[in-house]
Amino acid sequence: MVDIFEEVDEELRRDKYQDLLRQWGPWVLGGAVAIILGTVAWQGFDAWQTSKRETASDAFIAAMNDVEAGRLGLAAAGLETVAAEGTPGYVSLALMQRGNLALEQGDNAAAARFFDQAAAQASDPLLRDMAEIRSVWASWDSLSFSDIDLRLSVLIGGDSPFRHLARETIAAAALRADEIERARTQYQFLSFASDAPSGVQRRAQEALALIAQRNALAGEPVDASAAEEAPAIAPETATETEETTDAGDSGDD
Repeated sequence: MVDIFEEVDEELRRDKYQDLLRQWGPWVLGGAVAIILGTVAWQGFDAWQTSKRETASDAFIAAMNDVEAGRLGLAAAGLETVAAEGTPGYVSLALMQRGNLALEQGDNAAAARFFDQAAAQASDPLLRDMAEIRSVWASWDSLSFSDIDLRLSVLIGGDSPFRHLARETIAAAALRADEIERARTQYQFLSFASDAPSGVQRRAQEALALIAQRNALAGEPVDASAAEEAPAIAPETATETEETTDAGDSGDD
């Protein structure tokens, strides 16, 4: 008798399970399929992204090889392709290199446009700040002191590796605009900044000496502290990135 009841109970449970399966089975199956398809789609997208990065990397390297070989037309075409089709990081790098090529060819306006585009595209702060400074340099003749001050002041207030180059650029723009006191203040800061690249410190010292000489010729009082203390610079005290130091020294000419 007990066996009969157990069999009946088992049948009831099986029937209930079948009913539940008929009711919820399509949804459960659909959810499982969605999970599987989502996993496959993600793996496919990840593989596509990896492939796209590798393609952009190969194209960028090929373009840089063309630059080194002097095939500037091919290099520009290759960089244009990377900028149009590459992954975000390579897009910014390609735009930076296109700006560099434009500068070498004497087209400062085009160079500034490429640098501006690189700054807008860059997710890396280092690359963005570099592009911003190079854009200002490329547009130097057409920008006022106020323009340069507005664009670069944000860099000198933080910890950007290019903060000293930004401050030097502001100081040079102030000197060009006869904003002598503003220029002197910025150059004095740089001359005493222990973490500024040595090239930046040296140029700041030279600028302060020039300002003092200019004031003397004009019959204005010379700031003795600036004239005497500025040369006291510890050599090679820069703790900036190598790229920043190189960029600072490249302006010695």
